[in-house]
Amino acid sequence: MSEPRPVSVTGLSILTALGRGPEAQLTGAPAFTEVRRFDTSNRRVRYAATAAETGTLEEELDLAIATACAQAGVDRSTTPLLLALHSAPDCDFGQRRVYTSACVSASTALADAATLISTGRADRIVVAAAYLVEPHQFALFDAGRALADDNTVRPFSLNRRGLLLGDGVAAVVLQVGEGLAQLLGWSRTGDAYHPCQPSPDGRGLATAIQRALAKADVPPEAITYLNANATGTPFADAAEAAAITHVFHPTSPGSAKERVGLPTGFPLANPPSGGSAQQMGTGGGPAVSSTKGLHGHALEASGLVEFVVTVQALREGKLPVNAGFLEADPACSVDLILDAPRPATSAYGMTVNSAFGGANTALVVRAG
Repeated sequence: MSEPRPVSVTGLSILTALGRGPEAQLTGAPAFTEVRRFDTSNRRVRYAATAAETGTLEEELDLAIATACAQAGVDRSTTPLLLALHSAPDCDFGQRRVYTSACVSASTALADAATLISTGRADRIVVAAAYLVEPHQFALFDAGRALADDNTVRPFSLNRRGLLLGDGVAAVVLQVGEGLAQLLGWSRTGDAYHPCQPSPDGRGLATAIQRALAKADVPPEAITYLNANATGTPFADAAEAAAITHVFHPTSPGSAKERVGLPTGFPLANPPSGGSAQQMGTGGGPAVSSTKGLHGHALEASGLVEFVVTVQALREGKLPVNAGFLEADPACSVDLILDAPRPATSAYGMTVNSAFGGANTALVVRAG
């Protein structure tokens, strides 16, 4: 069998409420405002992160693809396209596939594209994704009481109250060879624990992280930044923290010692009364932030938006904050970037995503 080929990022494009372009994504201030795009007067929550002066979803998607291809210097008409959207677009972009697997749609598309390039079945691929806050999904999340009624997303924080939606349109060109960054490893898992909730011990995501690291041939200690999926919801954030703890701090207090009778011996995300879990501070694991606290949850597009943010953060050496934080949650013992961006200490990072049905993805990135 031939050696896997290197997979590099050669073109990037992004739009969120923080602005257009990768450079605009590291500003550090949350972009949530009252929604003016449609009527929210009968809704429990009225806030989201909506970008100013956007076109239609198809117009923004077309612009993102064109911008990324121009930066990469590739012919758009001859470059295969993978799309991540809530449903098939109204116009034909010539896409080979449309991914609709909820919040891991875009990261799954990235993993598939990387596999095709690594194994020699393609030399270059464009992965694009888009979500613009609209009334139907907004109403569903509001009716399900998933939206934060204090108008702030607080990933991993005690007293977090839910997510807020946000615009996200992005495109990435992946090619064999060298580029702006390299996608070193990728993995997908499914824990099949519950239709909506993740397994409390985080086992599915932990496995995805471990497999992505193994594929990248990178030890856990090399990862100095992790862009988390954390949406600001109580159970999901705690489960994700348990997964991160299991991989990067397997002997820390409150991790492997907090057993729940599982044959795998995974930690419990929400330990019983009396269980201990400490805020790890700078205890050797990766610095962690969920940038959903800045740009909101872009649903199917979130994996690609956060991938672009991670690449840009590593390239600039500026790790974005975990916004909205109030107080440490004993169930979320990770090294959070608080108050101000933190300097990157290496070129290696990771971005993870999780979705309904127990789906998880992990991507390992190296800048340069």
